[in-house]
Amino acid sequence: MSPVHRLAIWGLIVALSVSAGPAKAREDESTPSPTSVNRLRIEPMGLSIPSPYQPGKIPVVLIPGLWFNPTCWTPLIRALEADPQFTSAYQIWTFGYASNDPLAYSTMILRRAIAETRHRVDPDRRDPALDRMILIGHSMGGLVAKLAAVDGGDRFWRLVSDEEPSKLTGDPADLSLARETLMFRAIPEVKTVVFLATPHRGGTPNQWLLHDVATRFVPRPDALLKAHDRLVAANPPNFFKPTFRGSLTTSIDDMRWNSPIIREMVELRPPATVSWHSIIPVKNGPAGPSGNDGVVAYSSAHVEGAASETIIPAGHFCLDSPQMIAEVRRILLQENRR
Repeated sequence: MSPVHRLAIWGLIVALSVSAGPAKAREDESTPSPTSVNRLRIEPMGLSIPSPYQPGKIPVVLIPGLWFNPTCWTPLIRALEADPQFTSAYQIWTFGYASNDPLAYSTMILRRAIAETRHRVDPDRRDPALDRMILIGHSMGGLVAKLAAVDGGDRFWRLVSDEEPSKLTGDPADLSLARETLMFRAIPEVKTVVFLATPHRGGTPNQWLLHDVATRFVPRPDALLKAHDRLVAANPPNFFKPTFRGSLTTSIDDMRWNSPIIREMVELRPPATVSWHSIIPVKNGPAGPSGNDGVVAYSSAHVEGAASETIIPAGHFCLDSPQMIAEVRRILLQENRR
């Protein structure tokens, strides 16, 4: 059985057990759970931050990939929090999201959560550490991180409609949701993004089995579907493009090779104030353009404009790799000196 077939079967088992729905950022005020690392209790959904909040320390937000929750980062968290150079400058946050939700929607949830957390812990915006935030995303989590760190303009709106956004009508909450999801600016607090095994160009055609089987079992978010249906009903028949009128995409649709959103994302570059770093595991083939990590090809993981690109000898699920942990540490200490 090929790695892709095994991943498809394993992914379906996990997907069927995943519960959907965004959660607000939270600080743990209760007794830490067994998944705790120091003062951080890792919640499966939403933005988790330490309790008490640590002013003056730069947040490092860890974003998991498809069908994983933030506890997958525990090996990295334990290694970093044992390092005094790291703990003197940084604090760890995690972000969990429903893997089936469209990429732009998951990023909107992250954008809102960061804004709400900043307002709660630093309402006067006096903590400069919060303006140096770092996002680290594994696999699909890297795509969420990328969307959080770029200006989208109206390019994602143009995927769903040729009409001017100002003509959109509907319930105010639905309008806000559509605009925040499809027309957005980079999160101003984010200054660094680290991509880990991220499929910037989507999955390869030989992974269509995973796509086609998984989309049959992964549910679409009910609240988002209802908002979609209300917007379609509230606007003229030809206001939206047929692909949007028919249904919403899932993250698995979005990550398909050469999907519309992937094509747009490939063209995006960060603002001048944001640096990108890429860690690319390779276990099959040469450590370069012909290699892959068993799931993502190097050609998909390579991203233009990165300040650094490091290839490590590991497979796609490399979150306990010593080489990966060492490279993340190197990047973080370098960024702290910037």
